[in-house]
Amino acid sequence: MSDEKLSLLRQLEAVQIRKASELKLLHTALCFIRAFPDSAEHYRLAQHQLNRFEHRIRQINATERSKLCDTGIAGTSLYYAFSFDVATWLAKHAAGSLSIEWGGSEDPPGLDELLTHLLQPSEDEYFDSGRVTGREWIDMASVGSGRNDFDWLIAQLNDERLAGFWSQLYDTADLWLTWDLSRTPCSKSLNTLPVDTVVPRQTGMRMFSGSAKMEIMRPVESVLQTSRREGMKLIDVAVASLAVRHRETIHFNRANPNEVYLADVGEGVFVAVFGLRQRHRFPLETTMGYLIISNGVPIGYGGSSILFRQINTGVNIFDEYRGGEATFLWVQVMRVFHALAGCTRFIANPYQFGADNDEALGSGAFWLYYRLGYRPVLGNVRKLALREFTKIRNDRSYRSDIKTLRCLASCDMHLTLPGAKGSELFEERWLETSSMLATKILGEAAGRTRQAAVKCVTARLAKDIGIRDLDRWSAAERRGIAKIAPIVAAVAPSEWSAAEKRSLRDLLRAKGGNGEARYAQLLGQDVKFLAALRKACRRFD
Repeated sequence: MSDEKLSLLRQLEAVQIRKASELKLLHTALCFIRAFPDSAEHYRLAQHQLNRFEHRIRQINATERSKLCDTGIAGTSLYYAFSFDVATWLAKHAAGSLSIEWGGSEDPPGLDELLTHLLQPSEDEYFDSGRVTGREWIDMASVGSGRNDFDWLIAQLNDERLAGFWSQLYDTADLWLTWDLSRTPCSKSLNTLPVDTVVPRQTGMRMFSGSAKMEIMRPVESVLQTSRREGMKLIDVAVASLAVRHRETIHFNRANPNEVYLADVGEGVFVAVFGLRQRHRFPLETTMGYLIISNGVPIGYGGSSILFRQINTGVNIFDEYRGGEATFLWVQVMRVFHALAGCTRFIANPYQFGADNDEALGSGAFWLYYRLGYRPVLGNVRKLALREFTKIRNDRSYRSDIKTLRCLASCDMHLTLPGAKGSELFEERWLETSSMLATKILGEAAGRTRQAAVKCVTARLAKDIGIRDLDRWSAAERRGIAKIAPIVAAVAPSEWSAAEKRSLRDLLRAKGGNGEARYAQLLGQDVKFLAALRKACRRFD
């Protein structure tokens, strides 16, 4: 079979294909072979053909080519309204290949508000006259820049100090863009990381069997923190892998190149985990994203929210790579997060397996989670799941109907490792309660402004728990403690023991550290803070 596949790859190189549907099928097959090759030669031939796929696209007529729009294939075009974060990334990494899609309207809603902030005083009268459209004004303002409309506009917004301001205005403008995927490494065809050695799949795909819980607890042999340079490369591959699929996530858009971990899970597959840049971190939980890479090819991704000893996460395998080893890889992702943060409880929200998600409902995603050891948190749903699973086990032809699947997808599912305790669970609704507690604490603090209130609460907390050198902390560490201080102050830690205060001091300093994985580990170990915050939140249930 492997030799036959190799022969077909060689034959296909010379075959001219004129239909878009057939080219799409070929592209999918080549992508899969490149990620999971039978041999180094299979990889080489698949990569060679993908490198030349744009040439194939140019050989088909315009009608067929139009059918490949929005596929992300090299040589095609893509149409999407990207966020400011991704738009600025594209302006840097794909300059000249994107333009504003005016779509018959030269004044998209919200564009005027954005452009108003770019005007010089001498330009106000003409712009406000109504005699010029947004498109016409951009054409006039950019005529001598040597840039197209999109690149010129983003260049005007390139001020890190005002990034939040420009981001809000740009996103409100809802600008749709056309992206020409010719001569760019960002397409599905070309977006890969260079690999020193190709790892062939001589024994095929890895199927998962056995206990997911035991596998998750098995130590990961290699989890290394990358250099900043390598971290930036991984972030670029991650952002591009989603952008060409009309997707994006803050886990990649705001990833910290100084906190990227690379975990080897065997057979040429790595899980890259990304922390957030310090100013984008959340007050209490740790939010991290991940990218699954096989032989340098991005094949799936996901995000996670780590809170004390629990983690809410899911997996998304890209279409080209489904039917491979998705279940095995999902278990490996959980294994990596267990190694990084010590998580003992894994949470799946109903959307991931069917609630308001017809694709997940129809695919029977609930049973994927169930077979791995996830169980519904509500007793009546748990009993229904057991009855249905017994029927499935006794009759292989049996399938749960849609009505039943909807009932099964009516609550969270948890997978708990041995040793996990119910007293360690922090209900996700308590994040809102914690936020409310912070507002109460800040409201009671002295200070005429919100900033003054934060400063007051932080200083009082530092005194209560014995931080005597806060002025010597780095600026990032001081921003970190200010972000979480109103929540911590709500549990009144002034009466804690010396050891408990010492643990809390270490935790608060880690919040603003270079990487947040250390904070996630310390938060999971701080049983006193968990118990106190649980108690404070439960008063409002």
